[in-house]
Amino acid sequence: MGSAVETLCGQAYGVHKYDMLGVYMQRSTVLLMATGVPLAVIYAFSRPILVLLGESPEIASAAAVFVYGLVPQIFAYAANFPIQKFLQAQSIVAPSAYTSAATSG
Repeated sequence: MGSAVETLCGQAYGVHKYDMLGVYMQRSTVLLMATGVPLAVIYAFSRPILVLLGESPEIASAAAVFVYGLVPQIFAYAANFPIQKFLQAQSIVAPSAYTSAATSG
């Protein structure tokens, strides 16, 4: 999905259809958030799924603890990625640079 947003926004910007930039960003955000819901459910049931696939219960439990922490990340990426590609298509890189500088320091 990210590659599609990057391509579509780049093409829309190139042919001066600036209104489509926002449409593509909004659609991709909704689609990624909607895709995140079933993925979050799979993550929530990761322990029984791993046990069902033959993993030992101890390892499945440890893996589940790790995976539970990743659930918020699904939705954070679903919100961030389209915005990042939307800005990149317009050659607006300052917000990403400032965010990277603020979080890495």
